[in-house]
Amino acid sequence: MKITNILFTGVLLCSPFSLFAADEHPGKQIHDENCLSCHKVDHDAAFYTRKDRKTKSLKRLQSMVKMCDARMGTSLFDEDMENIGNFLNDSYYKFPKK
Repeated sequence: MKITNILFTGVLLCSPFSLFAADEHPGKQIHDENCLSCHKVDHDAAFYTRKDRKTKSLKRLQSMVKMCDARMGTSLFDEDMENIGNFLNDSYYKFPKK
C-alpha cells in the first residue's frame, strides 16, 4: 500500500500539470519567459488588445508565434508554441477554435 501511494505521488509530481497553479494557463509561463522581452508594454495587455493588430484568426496567431520563435532563435518545441498561442487567444484575442 505504501509503495502504491509513493508511486502515485511521484506520478503527480512529475506531471506537467503539477507545475502550474490550477488557474494558470500552461502557455503563460512559457510566454512570460520568452515573449515579454519584446511584447512587454508597461506590464499591461496593450500590445495584444490594440485596435490595429495584424492578427485576425487563431491560425494567424499560431503562425505569428512560430515566426517570433524563428526570429528570436528560442527553438521552442511545437507544443510550447501552441500553448503560447492558446494562452494569447484565451486571454486576449478570443478567436473561435476550430
